[in-house]
Amino acid sequence: MSALRVVALCLLSAICSAPCAPSPLPELPVDSLRAPQVTYRWPIEGEHIVTSTFGEYRRTHFHAGIDISTGDATDYRVGAAGDGYVSRIRVMPVGYGKILYVRHSDGYTTTYAHLARFAPQIESRAELEQTKAGHYGIDIQCGQTDFPVHAGDLIAFSGESGTRSPHLHFEIHDESGNPVNPFLFPPLQIHDTIAPRVRGIAVSPLHPGATVDGAPGARLYRATPHDGTCVIGKPIVVTGEVGFSVDARDRIPGSRYTNGVYAESLTIDSTLCFSSRLDRTPWEEAHEIGLCYEPADRVGRSGRYAKLYMDSPNHLPFYAPRIERAGIIDESRFTPGVHRFRIICSDFSGNSETVVGTLIVSRMPGFTIRSVAESLYVHIFNPADARRILLGVRSPGANWSIRTFELGEGASDDVRLPVNLPGNLTARVQLENHWGTISSPQYLVPPATMSSPPSFSLSCESGTDYVEVRAKSDRSFCSPPVVTMTEGSARSSIVMEALDTDEYLGWVRPRASFQGVRHVTGDASYCAGRATASSEFALYPIIPGTRGTITFDRGRLSITYDSLSVLKPLLLQVNKSEGEDGPLYALSPADVVLGDGLTVAMDPDTVRPHQALFARSGSSWQLIGTPREGVGAARTGRMSGRLGEVTLLVDDNAPVISRLTIRQIGALQPRIEFRFRDDLSGVEYDDLKMYIDKVPVIPEIDGLRHRALYQVKEPLARGSHQLTIRLFDRMGNSSTAERRFVLR
Repeated sequence: MSALRVVALCLLSAICSAPCAPSPLPELPVDSLRAPQVTYRWPIEGEHIVTSTFGEYRRTHFHAGIDISTGDATDYRVGAAGDGYVSRIRVMPVGYGKILYVRHSDGYTTTYAHLARFAPQIESRAELEQTKAGHYGIDIQCGQTDFPVHAGDLIAFSGESGTRSPHLHFEIHDESGNPVNPFLFPPLQIHDTIAPRVRGIAVSPLHPGATVDGAPGARLYRATPHDGTCVIGKPIVVTGEVGFSVDARDRIPGSRYTNGVYAESLTIDSTLCFSSRLDRTPWEEAHEIGLCYEPADRVGRSGRYAKLYMDSPNHLPFYAPRIERAGIIDESRFTPGVHRFRIICSDFSGNSETVVGTLIVSRMPGFTIRSVAESLYVHIFNPADARRILLGVRSPGANWSIRTFELGEGASDDVRLPVNLPGNLTARVQLENHWGTISSPQYLVPPATMSSPPSFSLSCESGTDYVEVRAKSDRSFCSPPVVTMTEGSARSSIVMEALDTDEYLGWVRPRASFQGVRHVTGDASYCAGRATASSEFALYPIIPGTRGTITFDRGRLSITYDSLSVLKPLLLQVNKSEGEDGPLYALSPADVVLGDGLTVAMDPDTVRPHQALFARSGSSWQLIGTPREGVGAARTGRMSGRLGEVTLLVDDNAPVISRLTIRQIGALQPRIEFRFRDDLSGVEYDDLKMYIDKVPVIPEIDGLRHRALYQVKEPLARGSHQLTIRLFDRMGNSSTAERRFVLR
């Protein structure tokens, strides 16, 4: 369990009051950013230009530091940011590349990543450890007396190890190991006069039946500059529960890149409903960044929208108020009508852009209809909510003919429409309120003779919190179908709303206490008959704080969870299909952010050599589980971050060594380079071995570019030499390349 789960950053003092505030969460202990004992200094020579800021979006984590520009060059001197000692030396083929950690007297640690090489004494220690380990990747823990440093002492040279472009990645971590924004320390701040730019906002329905501008999906809005403020010109009309999000980018002088935004806030009328400020992020729970942004399938791929609400339990310390469902706009907590909203996006220097607009909280009018003889009556639950009645009529095979009936002040709750409905007409009634919100339709369907019995079908689709149930018929329903869902011994009714005369839609929240198959049944009335339908689906809720194992497909797949596996109730579904080498299981919903993750085990029908468990949540497969001695045939691995697909794949293809070149640089000191690749399980970097005349040497490995190089340091003898390279993938497949070369 990470320290952030018991220690959190001081939250902003503004607490959102009604109408935005539900019950508060338990308070987290306070860990304020105190004044440091060390006066940190800029860690690299050259201009103070930052190309990436703290807390920016990365697909799997928050950006844990700042990226300092080196003008696409390498070998700038990197100095210790303060007095202390080198506490850790690490070399990785991917990720941070070559990285140093300096521990300071205030308990904080500064890190310096993507280095070209270390200062000579540190480089010698690293090379010695690589020789002892027999591979490139190392991780050395150092004592206080090994490499003491003073502020400004040379510790390394900047480079591009583990990254695609030269720069210095610089971080500061607190006593608990959590990243802290370097800009909080005055000597590390930069001169910035450029305000963030808001590219758009989004408003998303967060509950079945909620709407934005009359539609059930998210709506995007562009702001127009006006008198120093950006304005959303059209009022935004919402019903139910909705959430705001913003697509904003910042720019820092001297940099050609855009950056994330430091602080954001949403105010409605005079109430601060949500704010965030990136002073500190969690280290072990960094994947929870997925909770802070709208999924692409909700808002499209036109931008990256940061949520101005929090709809999931989490371990994030930087937003306020720290309450359940912070920032969610719920119509039940607002007075219906016009409200003003204000969104402010700021950078660390205080430059900001403001977006203002009008929010109309609307309530869907409720009503029922009935016919008496050829007359049509509409019973309105609250006449003050309704402005007009929309009546559509049509004869068989014709289009709808629409009439509108205005409702004046003091209208009765029981309205007889001044129309006659002959027996062959279908009627559709909707109510529109004062803000233009139109209700779901209700229908009166005329009697009809049937040449064949009616039929209808039920389909179910599980989402993050609810199951959607759709009823579809081959002819018009006479009344809403009666639909129920059975979960074990419990039964619940599902309210169905009309989409058309032959289609209805409803939602239900499954019981968290029941795992297994749900049975949905429906009974439909027609003007000349009845019909029934049924459907079923398997659903396995996983509740935070519980543990257990779920098995599927007669035990071929099992999923084990513990008390920290999920952040909120997960409505797990598993769908089986046939994959490349056997069964493939899709675990959904795919956009759920996990806690510590799930343990997945698959038992193969036939045990095959080089067979392993792979998972995919994006475009490529990742190896997560190989056979373990003495544990039987099952392949077991951990699925973290998000859900996706799992399957067993056979990887019996050897990795490839290519483009091997030997260049004689200087006298008898050749430079050896080669490329490598593996198409499935990936290269096992610790097992990449190089020998010159059977003597092991350690090449530099660039896993990002799939290349390795070795510069001979001590001159070789003149004459013939034998080069041997052995490369393994993570499944044990290997390749060998040999080359004889002559030095003259």
